[in-house]
Amino acid sequence: MRDIVLFLIIVGCIPFILRRPFIGVLVWCWISYMVPHRLGWGFIQTLPVASVIGLVFLVSYLFSKEPKRIPLSSPIVFLLLFNIWMVITFIMSVKDPFVISQFEKIMKIQFMTLVILAMLTTRQRIEQALWVVALSIAFYGVKGGIYTIQTAGGGRVWGPTGGFFFGNNELALTLLIVLPVLFYLRYIVPAHQRWLKLGLLVATGLCVLSALGTQSRGALVACIAVGFFLWLKGPNKLAIALAIILATPVIYQFMPDSWHDRMATIVEPDRESYDGSVQGRFNAWEMAFNMAQDRPFGGGFNGFKRANFYLYAPNPDRVNDSHSIYFQVIGHHGFIGFFLWLAIYLSTWRSAKQTIKLTHKRDDLKWAALMAKMLQCSLIAYAAGGTFLGLAYFDLPYHLVITLVALQVVVKKQLSAEKQHQTTAPPHQPSLNKHSRGAHG
Repeated sequence: MRDIVLFLIIVGCIPFILRRPFIGVLVWCWISYMVPHRLGWGFIQTLPVASVIGLVFLVSYLFSKEPKRIPLSSPIVFLLLFNIWMVITFIMSVKDPFVISQFEKIMKIQFMTLVILAMLTTRQRIEQALWVVALSIAFYGVKGGIYTIQTAGGGRVWGPTGGFFFGNNELALTLLIVLPVLFYLRYIVPAHQRWLKLGLLVATGLCVLSALGTQSRGALVACIAVGFFLWLKGPNKLAIALAIILATPVIYQFMPDSWHDRMATIVEPDRESYDGSVQGRFNAWEMAFNMAQDRPFGGGFNGFKRANFYLYAPNPDRVNDSHSIYFQVIGHHGFIGFFLWLAIYLSTWRSAKQTIKLTHKRDDLKWAALMAKMLQCSLIAYAAGGTFLGLAYFDLPYHLVITLVALQVVVKKQLSAEKQHQTTAPPHQPSLNKHSRGAHG
């Protein structure tokens, strides 16, 4: 029954997408992040849902009057250069079925990201996309938070199968990335919609519980980082500080001894004291660095394979994945690829700062300043938690990039229109009263 309902919902979206291409953006985001077809039990799981919706959306977009140009700001220039470099490293690498499938998957994500950027032309559209992305991911946060409460923190929370964040570590990072977005959405909800505000507040708390319930050490690091920046950039520092101060000891006491024992291993006195999982990360990171020094183009999308560990790793017998966004890019695309990739996020941060500077003193644009600040917090969560996870190609961080680029374009467009109106408006002519008319009559 669940399969039939999901099938009818997805198929029912197609006529609306053909009529209004932007609905295709929303449905694409829903399918990409919630992966709803994986919640079924039968035929719906194997259907190429994303491909069908993507194709319908692109056809509708191609024949529509929607804009076909993307703003070439610094983050997008670096994104395009990084994509060109990935094509080069793909050409230079040894190709096998895994490498080819990874390349195709990543290029599809990058292409759809740029198409979505072209359509984020108004505040309404930017916020609609954020609503869909945030609620799609928060669904698993609410579900996992309830499970964490039921098991008193003893059960380990996992993400949806078939998505980027199926693993417990990946789910935790994804929830913490979306946490500031939920904060922003709650802020823009009108005061009279109290139940929606309360629902978002509860969802936010459950997402935090779910992230900690994954038993991920990286999640705790990212949680501390995002909590600090939420306090730093949030509109009500006192309320945020009180919430953190009151919630921290409660959550700390709630989590079981197994969680405390695992978190206690985040910092050890020396390298040899870390467990096998961390030792494997260190070994993979050194391998990636050594390989990038020897190979300007990196090792390609299959860079972390046994042959490369044999050549470049301190311990060639310990073969691990990258377990880090930074060393994943270094190992796959060398130092040139890494600096291009890093430039995407550094320039995006700078773009957000510029938007904040333009808007923070304007009451009518405070929403833009808060959005920029909250997305900065999301980038911090990605930067901190991504240190221990190989999610360099995850589409969510790229969606944050294009959202901040689109936000700056929308803000500058409004400010430019106001400035143009002020310069072209005729000077004010005071009206003559009856006494002045008589004096000159």
